[in-house]
This record gives sequence, structure tokens and C-alpha cells, in this order.
Amino acid sequence: MDLLGNPGIAEPLKAALDYVIAFGADFFAFIVVAGAIATIAFYFGRDRLISLIAALYAGIVLYRAFPYGSLFPADNAYIQIGVFVGFTLVSLLAFSGLSFFLARSTSSFLGTAILSGVTAGLILAISIHVLPVQTIYTFSAPTLALFASPEMFFWWLVAPLAGLFFFGR
Repeated sequence: MDLLGNPGIAEPLKAALDYVIAFGADFFAFIVVAGAIATIAFYFGRDRLISLIAALYAGIVLYRAFPYGSLFPADNAYIQIGVFVGFTLVSLLAFSGLSFFLARSTSSFLGTAILSGVTAGLILAISIHVLPVQTIYTFSAPTLALFASPEMFFWWLVAPLAGLFFFGR
């Protein structure tokens, strides 16, 4: 018996709900990171989001060029991630001081959401390619398909720059 009283409605509704749940489970990490970045962007303003993007790029360079990595245990992913986060936070503090000089304008919801999404993609691409996050968290197959290849890493590095070009003004 169909609980909605109309035969044929419950099946498509269940299929649509199953699709939404599967999408949320497959891209859970992306959804959580994008939501956190969007919250930060709406609370602190878009100029801090621009500083965060610049700090992530600087964090990659500083982490890769860090000459004292051999002082830390190589098998401890938490320390390696902590070093990257430390470099990124120091860079964020440096770039936040420069955000005073950025043009202040009202940010649209769509522009902030897109910048948050591409920044979340950059963070996940860094997590998969640069940091040993996969020893701590197992990404789903669809997430790995979207972020794991070297070509996709390149495009996720370019995406925040394109987002800033179109929505960062």
C-alpha cells in the first residue's frame, strides 16, 4: 500500500531521497569544509576569504620547502598536518593585515558561496596531494575521482584564482 495514497509517487520520491543521501555521503568532506568556509566568509567578510586563499597558496610553498621536516617523525600525519596548518595560519595573519588595502564592497551571496566552494575544493586537493590526510580519513571513491588525479589537482589550484577573478572584485 502506498502511504501517500497515490500509486507511483512514493517510488520516485524514495529514489530522489536516496540520490540526495548518497550525494551527501559521497561528498561529505567537501560539504563540511565548504560550509565551514562559507560561515567564516559570511561572518568575517569576503576580504578575509581572499586572505585565506592567499595563505593556502603560501602554506603549500612553505610546507614543501620546509627544510626541517626530518626532525619530526615521518609516520605521524598529525604533526605534518600541524606544520602545514601552522604555516597557513602565519600566512593568514600576514595577509589579513594586507586585507585592509583590498577594496571593500558588498559581497553577493552567490559570489561568496562560489568562492567558498572553490576554496573548499582547494583545501581537499591539498589534503589529498600534499598532506597525509588519507592516513587519518578515508575519502569516498567519488571524492577521490574529483580530487585525486594530477590534472584535477592542477584545476583545483587554478579554480580559486578564477573565482577571485570573476567574483573577488
